[in-house]
Amino acid sequence: MDIRQLRYFTVIAEEKNISQAARKLHMSQPPLSQQLKQMEEELKVELVHREGKKLRLTEAGEKLYHHAVQITKQMEEGMEEVKEIGDGLKGSLKIGVNTLSEMSLANLLFAFKEKYPQVTYEIHQNESGQLLQLLRERTIDLAVIRFPVQSEEFASFMLKREPFYFVSQEERRDSVTLESISSESLLLPSTKGQGLYDYILQSFAQRGHEPNVVCASSDLTLLSRLVQQGFGATLVPESAMHIFSGVDVQTYLVEDEGLSTQYGVAWMKKYYLSKVAKRFLEMYMEITSDSLPN
Repeated sequence: MDIRQLRYFTVIAEEKNISQAARKLHMSQPPLSQQLKQMEEELKVELVHREGKKLRLTEAGEKLYHHAVQITKQMEEGMEEVKEIGDGLKGSLKIGVNTLSEMSLANLLFAFKEKYPQVTYEIHQNESGQLLQLLRERTIDLAVIRFPVQSEEFASFMLKREPFYFVSQEERRDSVTLESISSESLLLPSTKGQGLYDYILQSFAQRGHEPNVVCASSDLTLLSRLVQQGFGATLVPESAMHIFSGVDVQTYLVEDEGLSTQYGVAWMKKYYLSKVAKRFLEMYMEITSDSLPN
């Protein structure tokens, strides 16, 4: 017995007449009678009593009608839900966020929830390298990460380029450059082998300096406390400056030309991107005036 036969039976049970049921189903009466006979033969039970032109459900027929209504309704609701998911109206948005979170993301998620209230969310926070691996494993759909990404397997668009700030407990009178802070006890935001950590070290090396790195930490709350306590100073992108909000420290723009970092959204080229993820990307691009699609 299939879903089509169950739909036939619900109409027969409600109309209590084969001819009327056939008209409602836009089919002729003999094929519908044949379908009813096949159901009774398959179940080996009588489903209706025939009383002239009228039909009356047997006890077995009443039970089948009860289940048929539920099953057909669930099927119709399921098909509608699948269509909504295909249109990006429902489903789950699985997104990864770099440890140095992009601050406008919370506002974007709120706006997206307002527009698509039935979407649910999975948000993973990690280093950019780990987020790229989660994309490969299809654990997440999109990743907000630091660039550059040295791989052709990802598609991306850039959101913003931002400068670095030097944050220290001590006041400085001179301008801040990588050369002037290379002897400072530095705490780097990120860990060895990750994009931001490597970028900072490469930036010093390109200018002929070797920094005095005493600590690397991807725990930004701890990093902020260590700087406040005088454990060392740090270099962070502009979007990470919120970790020092309300903290008694000194902040200075690093004035080296060309020293900047860029964040954006990445996804796997070879994998299907859900409608929900596509709509989220579209909204991200719309609200980011300086986005640069790849």
